[in-house]
Amino acid sequence: MINKFSLWQWVFYSFTLFVLLVIFSAYFAPDMMVAITTQVWALCGW
Repeated sequence: MINKFSLWQWVFYSFTLFVLLVIFSAYFAPDMMVAITTQVWALCGW
């Protein structure tokens, strides 16, 4: 049980760090965010 909790905690921290990175990128590098968004839409098949 403790192992599973630490795994979920690691996932949560990774997701939080990713969100902060996206916010930072959107503020400081909008061109990169446009490229990432375009890539995500391409991967989703739109």
